[in-house]
Amino acid sequence: MIIGYTRVSTDKQTTDTQKHTILEYTYNNKIKIDDIIEVTTSTRNNRKDRQIDTTLEKLQKNDTLIVYALDRLGRSTIETLQIIEDIKNKGIKLIIIKENLVIDSNNTNAMNTMMLTMLTAVAELERSFISERTKQGLARVKANGTKLGRQKGQQVKSIFDEHKDKITELINLGVTNKRIHEYINIGSVQSLGKYIKTRNLKVV
Repeated sequence: MIIGYTRVSTDKQTTDTQKHTILEYTYNNKIKIDDIIEVTTSTRNNRKDRQIDTTLEKLQKNDTLIVYALDRLGRSTIETLQIIEDIKNKGIKLIIIKENLVIDSNNTNAMNTMMLTMLTAVAELERSFISERTKQGLARVKANGTKLGRQKGQQVKSIFDEHKDKITELINLGVTNKRIHEYINIGSVQSLGKYIKTRNLKVV
């Protein structure tokens, strides 16, 4: 199977240019394409929302994925390389038209290998910059006297919050934690018990 993948960030954009480029490439190279996936979603969204994983699930070993450009795959160099690694691990051939890259584990190419090596170096640099910025940000916050992490006694959102009134009502009716858990059917009896304790939900 041979699939094309196209993505734009907003509904004000179209995938027409990417589709045309992919179809022109397949025509010129006598490749019969089976389908073109069209996605409209922000680059900031995760792989699932961008349908990357869904697309890869359709492909088997020795199948081919064609994209217009590298930046259609990932949100960053780091993520792009991870996606490429996932594609290689599945034995899928990846064709990236704009960068003139053909990544095929069955047919290595010196130029492509060099390009991936350069991308890996950029990803490492990117990772280093992110780590350094994070450390500097935390240091600034700490220097300003702000305590990091959750403050003592601070409550975090719980999956049981939307059922708080019902849980309190059942507690007042003398219903056990086990029965309450069976009624609301989320979490576990242990996590429910902890929630009741931390929220101080007692019989009134």
